[in-house]
Amino acid sequence: MQATAQGWLVLQLTNSPALLGLVGAVAGVPTLFLAAVAGVLADRMDRRRLLVWGYWLLAALSATLALLTSLGVVAFWEIAVIALLGGVILTIQMPASQAIISSIVDRQLLGSAIALNSAQYNVARIIGPSVAGLAIAAGSLAAGFWGNALALVFVGILVGRLPIPSSRLDGRVQAALWGDLQDGVRHVASDPVLRALIGLAGVPALLVLPYLTFLPVYARDILDIGAPGLGLLTGSIGVGALAGALLVASRRPSGGGGPLALGGLAMIAAALLVFAVSRLVPVSMVALAVLGASQVAYYSTTNTLLQTRVPARMRGRVHSLYVLTSIGLLPIGNLVAGAVAERIGVPFVLAVGASVTLAAALAAAVPGTLRRIGSAGPVVPAPLAASGAVDEG
Repeated sequence: MQATAQGWLVLQLTNSPALLGLVGAVAGVPTLFLAAVAGVLADRMDRRRLLVWGYWLLAALSATLALLTSLGVVAFWEIAVIALLGGVILTIQMPASQAIISSIVDRQLLGSAIALNSAQYNVARIIGPSVAGLAIAAGSLAAGFWGNALALVFVGILVGRLPIPSSRLDGRVQAALWGDLQDGVRHVASDPVLRALIGLAGVPALLVLPYLTFLPVYARDILDIGAPGLGLLTGSIGVGALAGALLVASRRPSGGGGPLALGGLAMIAAALLVFAVSRLVPVSMVALAVLGASQVAYYSTTNTLLQTRVPARMRGRVHSLYVLTSIGLLPIGNLVAGAVAERIGVPFVLAVGASVTLAAALAAAVPGTLRRIGSAGPVVPAPLAASGAVDEG
């Protein structure tokens, strides 16, 4: 709801694809600079407390934006500042959020757990944008922000009650922050599969994911379907992603392998290319649904491979490097795409990004590093102890 309302608000205030891309970039800048440090924090601090406080701070930011919008005094710079602060909090949360999955789920069901995690996210992605689009059409732009604030308070309370095992290391054996960062980088550098997975994730971040920022442009200017249509477009992504998540969860309980990751990335590019050139609403919705399903196949498979190949004590740091490439490079993609789209149009930018991504997926399949990796590969198991605690060693 917040993403839909915020995109429409920026376009309403500025009428500029470049500034729309700038807000997306500002929200992602903290990930580029803080992701590695956030991974160390996830391995050093109590992950549950880190998540709870993050949710409540995000709720406060959303409520602030809701109040400014309700009063009719919101300005572009205020949206950008709130997006920046929200990006900082999300960056600190992400490695901890990813790392706890292996701590509370049996390894044989890890792939299903990750896919179902994606499914519940995409249920919200179907309902939220549709509700926000109708609210905007009814003249209540702030409804998306208020809804997000209330939801985040509830989620913070819920996560605070979950039996998440503590991840904090004994302070007497903690290395220096810089040493911890180096350990994470060395671990990734020593494993060709981890190098391939983390490096390849930067391609869609730079060339594909900016499409989310430009959906308001398609709804208002290209497809001419307005705010309710924006909800339909975003909801189409959610419908496809939900279907893809349930399919992956049911067919691959332990997660997919390298071929599924590469196939998912290629399908992401192909679907985006169709969406970029389409001027028919049904075709655009189907393309976005396929794009959503392909994103789930690619990201859930990549996440599962990372979870199963990394020892528990290193998961926060390794996932922070994955966050750095998969999300941290997104602001660069948004900035460049926004600037180019201002001059030659959004469809051209998305079409070029999709074509290059498809070429990258095909090129990554040639060495065979990922094609030969199954759902498990060489793994470091993280079994659940009878007490519910996790073997961190």
